[in-house]
Parts: sequence; structure tokens; C-alpha cells
Amino acid sequence: MNLDLYKDVSWNGSSFWHGTSTIFFETIRQTGLGTISPAKDYKLLEMLAFLYSNIQENNIWHPVLDNNCASIEATIAQGDMVHEGRLLNYRHDGSYVSTSPLRAAYYACLNMVGSELLEKCLILLSVLINAGSDPKFPEGLDVMRIRQHLEKPAKPIMIEVLSVPDEALLLEDGRDAAGILKQMREAFPKLSPQEQFEQLQFCNFCIVEPIPTQYLRFYNVDFSGSPKSRDFEYYLTRI
Repeated sequence: MNLDLYKDVSWNGSSFWHGTSTIFFETIRQTGLGTISPAKDYKLLEMLAFLYSNIQENNIWHPVLDNNCASIEATIAQGDMVHEGRLLNYRHDGSYVSTSPLRAAYYACLNMVGSELLEKCLILLSVLINAGSDPKFPEGLDVMRIRQHLEKPAKPIMIEVLSVPDEALLLEDGRDAAGILKQMREAFPKLSPQEQFEQLQFCNFCIVEPIPTQYLRFYNVDFSGSPKSRDFEYYLTRI
């Protein structure tokens, strides 16, 4: 198989990257990036709140909840959370893109279902099923039929956004992104590769206007090592 190894850490000033999975691939390829909101259109935010309420009402505990409860509660509240000194955004009001292909690869390979909301829903559903409390969903809530994703493994996908207007992007805190993007384009040619790499890891933007498919390139992602360790390597194959 012909694999392209991406090691470039610089930014060309125009393209962005989005990590997702095969679960969402066909919809994005047909309709574009940002046309569907999993939180709203697939009711995953409502699903998360429903499942978490079931766990609390049944007083269910599982070790996996120790590491996820805080982020689940922040997600349901659609707010922020401080973790290890960093302010993390748990709002799901749109699709997000990164200037860093490595960051998008990290997300796609760590979150194998392509959505933090769906991942959290599947964690809670698994806890409920293992506790013998498989929930009955209210009519119209289970748009994605999420039980199928417990048994059918997804694969990581990366999307390269070739062009997007600055006015179609917001910073993670909701502010306009145009000023920051202008500063980045002026500053990056003067930075060392290491400085570029370090800054790119934290440059994520929310899409507020859908990006048509003609501006998207799709890649299967293979990887070695762990996304959480320094031995992580990812390989892209154009679809």
C-alpha cells in the first residue's frame, strides 16, 4: 500500500485539518464539512445528558467514570474546564479544524469514533449495559442507533481543508479569528520549526460556514505507537 508519511510541522497559511472517523465520512463527502452538527442533528448532546442522568439515578459507579465525569459534566453544560493548568473547551457548537495535521491525526487516532460526544455516549452506554441497566431511549432520541457502534469498529479519517475564508472561522472562545490568522501569517515565516510546531498544536478554529466538498481532501489514517506517547507516527492514504 502506498502510504504518504507527513512529518511537515509548518503551516502554509491557508489549509487546515479535521480529524474524524468512517462513521461520519460518507455524510461529509456528500454534503461538505460543517453541514451536519452531531450535537444537534444527531441529538448526541441530548443523548449524553440522558445517559448520564440514568447513571446518576441508578447510583452506578465504574472506574472509567473517575476519569470522565468532569469532562462529561462540562460537555453537558457546554462550558470550559481547567485541566492541568490549561483551559479546555467543551462546547460543541460546530466543527473544528486545526492548523496542525499532527493535532488532527492525534484526535482521529485517539478518538476512534470521530466525535467526542459520541465517544462519551458510548462510554456511558457501556457502563449502563455492564451494570444491567441497558436504557430504553425516548422516541426520536437515538438518531444514530448508537448501540451499533459498540460492536462495529470505526477507523480514523483525516480531512484536509484546502481553503476557507477567514470570516468563516472563529476562535475556540467564540471570538473572530481573522486578526489571529493575520498575525500567524506574518509571524510564522520568522519562527524556527520547533516554535512553529509548538504554536500549531494549540491553533484550533470553529467553522461557522460549511465548507463545500471541492475544497476537501480525504485520507485514511494508519498509525503506529500511541497518540499519547512520543513514538506516535501517522500515515495518510488519499481516498
